[in-house]
Amino acid sequence: KRSFDALCGLLAHAAERDVIPTNPLARVNLQRPALNDDDLAEQASQRRYLEPDEVKALFAGLEAYQQEKREQRRSSRAHGKAYLPDLDHVTYVDHVMPWVLTMYYTGFRPGDITGLRWEHVNLAFKTIRKTIEKTAHHHAEPMTFPLSSAAAYVLNVWHEQQGKPKSGLVFPNPQSGKRFDRTAMQKPWARVRTLAGLPDELVLYTLRHNFASQLVMAGADLLAVSKLMAHSDIQTTIQHYAHLRPDHTRDIVETLVKQTPNATQETLPALAVVSTNA
Repeated sequence: KRSFDALCGLLAHAAERDVIPTNPLARVNLQRPALNDDDLAEQASQRRYLEPDEVKALFAGLEAYQQEKREQRRSSRAHGKAYLPDLDHVTYVDHVMPWVLTMYYTGFRPGDITGLRWEHVNLAFKTIRKTIEKTAHHHAEPMTFPLSSAAAYVLNVWHEQQGKPKSGLVFPNPQSGKRFDRTAMQKPWARVRTLAGLPDELVLYTLRHNFASQLVMAGADLLAVSKLMAHSDIQTTIQHYAHLRPDHTRDIVETLVKQTPNATQETLPALAVVSTNA
């Protein structure tokens, strides 16, 4: 889609400069490619939420990952590498656990966590204000997202552990100090998943779907969820998550009953007669 938009922009510019007579794509809309059965099955498996036992397994897997890293570091320090930092006295052995927990508690896309900067984070007010990378090309205005107490705690601890920086990447590559590439979390996530005993279908993006799904199933308003997910259109939220609350529309129409005085089974027929006569 980005390539198509770029081409449209180029042709529009050429038409304005009379390089070409008209923009041939001016009224062309890009069609979403049809998915085959395998694609649909894979998409459905990834757009799922975590069951309660899977949530427990995830957190246990993260702790197991940390313990494994600590044991490896103890071994290295005991065999001639005492110069390496001791991991037994820090909360997070590396970026992996706080990175995963930040995604779990915010529902951010992986790219928005990878590109998250301390300038975006207000720990005092528990908010993140940043431009969403996926939609930055047509919506550059920063958006503000509230942080739950759990998300704020994770980022607070990580901030202190990193020396309380005022700027820079929240999760920089420890070797280069630069931004991680988009595949950097695949290997550590696979290790966490293995230690947790979770199925391979649980990709990192599942945490984003879990965030939205759990909110919807808890009764959150779809518009609020749409804003937290930074969806450009609420229809995206409805399409992906409204089915998790089949009683939502029923709840809405029931509000009329609650606002009607004396609307009991016995009085409803009488109320209907009054309404008809009126």
